[in-house]
Amino acid sequence: MALQHDIGGGTDFEGGTTAMSVEAAGASGSSAIRVQQTFQRLCAISGVVCPLLFFGGLLFCGFLPPLRPGASAIQIAAHYQQHATGIRFGAALILLASMFYIIYSGAIYGQIRRIPGSGHTAAGVALAGGAVAAVTFMMPAMLWAVTAFRPERSPETTQTLNDMAWFIVVMPWAPFMAQNFAFAFAILTDSLRRPLFPRWLGYLNIWATIVYTPAIVLQFFKDGPFAWNGVFVFWLPAVVFGIQFVANTVWLVKAVNYPTSPESDHLERDIT
Repeated sequence: MALQHDIGGGTDFEGGTTAMSVEAAGASGSSAIRVQQTFQRLCAISGVVCPLLFFGGLLFCGFLPPLRPGASAIQIAAHYQQHATGIRFGAALILLASMFYIIYSGAIYGQIRRIPGSGHTAAGVALAGGAVAAVTFMMPAMLWAVTAFRPERSPETTQTLNDMAWFIVVMPWAPFMAQNFAFAFAILTDSLRRPLFPRWLGYLNIWATIVYTPAIVLQFFKDGPFAWNGVFVFWLPAVVFGIQFVANTVWLVKAVNYPTSPESDHLERDIT
């Protein structure tokens, strides 16, 4: 009897140890999930940090409103000489914006991968598009920094560098189109009964990219609505750019907590 008691007690002890191990493993798994979700939220919030740094950098540079494409070389050089310090600070902020755009693109990639039916291709296109789009923040920032580094150089050289910077920051909408269309495709083909993102967000990303396309003709105009400082090439896209980033960021943050497996699709999700 004593032996049976010892055996039975040993069994209870082993069962209790196993239960404790399972509980510990569950707690560890939950902690890892929370850490991952926090990281994903921070990545998503980069979608707001990026435009704040970008437009803040333009303000430091004295580029809001943008310099006129039709301004003379002497006028352009005078601006760089008068705002050299501000342009150097502003260029640093815009360079930082490129980093946050890469992080934001990673958040989009991660959430597309969670959408059933979207496949790896849409996620890959979105990530690649975001990586190239980040260069359109980085390169102008470096050109503006180089130009302000020696503001005493010849006005013609300053004007050339300035032209290059504005063309790179405004004209190359193509990588943004690739990223936004891939994101929109994933949203609109979501097969879940309660999708990860609302369908209107997909249409917003399509519409926003179309608004950017007039920049393709800016090389033909030195003034007017299609110049790089014009309403159709700079001001309207800038407003839509901000709206798109805020909307995408809000829903990326919400999506972090949404279940997407078929087994958990019955769970209610707040998509209002």
